[in-house]
Amino acid sequence: MNNFPDHVSFHPYDHSNGCTRKLQFNALDQLCHEASSDPSTLVVATDASIIPPRNMQAVSVAHFWRLEKQVSSSKAPAERATALDAKLFAIRLGVVKTTSFDVKRIVIITDYLTAARRAVDTSVYSGQAHSLTIVQALRDFFINHPDRSIHFWDCPSKAQWSLHFLVHKDATSIKIAAECHPATSLDVL
Repeated sequence: MNNFPDHVSFHPYDHSNGCTRKLQFNALDQLCHEASSDPSTLVVATDASIIPPRNMQAVSVAHFWRLEKQVSSSKAPAERATALDAKLFAIRLGVVKTTSFDVKRIVIITDYLTAARRAVDTSVYSGQAHSLTIVQALRDFFINHPDRSIHFWDCPSKAQWSLHFLVHKDATSIKIAAECHPATSLDVL
C-alpha cells in the first residue's frame, strides 16, 4: 500500500480515557449518519468468533451497510485459526466484496485494529495470504481513482455499539464443527 498512503487511514479506540471513548462512539455515529445519505460510502462491520470450543471452527463474518440498510453479508469458516487470522479473514471478506461495489469510500469497523493494520501489510507473516488478497483488491480499487479511500475504525465488541454488535452476535452464534484432520494441524500430512 506504499503507493496509496493517502487512501488508507486508521482510527484507534482509546481504552484508557472515558471522554475519548465517548467521542469515538459519537464519531462512529456521525460517520454512519453521513453514510446513510451518501450512496458512494459502504460501511462494513467485521468480526470473527475466536477461541471456539476445541471441536469447533472459528467463523469470520462481514455485514455490508449502504444508505441505512444492510445490503449484504458474508460468512465463512476460518478453520482452527488464531484470533488475528480469523479477524483478518473477516476483513478480507469485507474488503474483497466491497471493492466490487460502485463506491468511493469504504469504512471498515473491526474490534481488532491490529488485524486491520496487517490487512495492508505485505511483509512475511502467518496471515500473509489474506493481506496479499486484500492489497490486490485495494490496488485495483484505488488505481486511477484518487478520490477513493478506506478507513479502518476500532470498535471493541464489549462496547456493544450498534452495527458492530450485530456482526459480533452473528459471528458468535454460528457453530461449525471442525474436521477430524484440519489443514492447520500436522495430521493433514
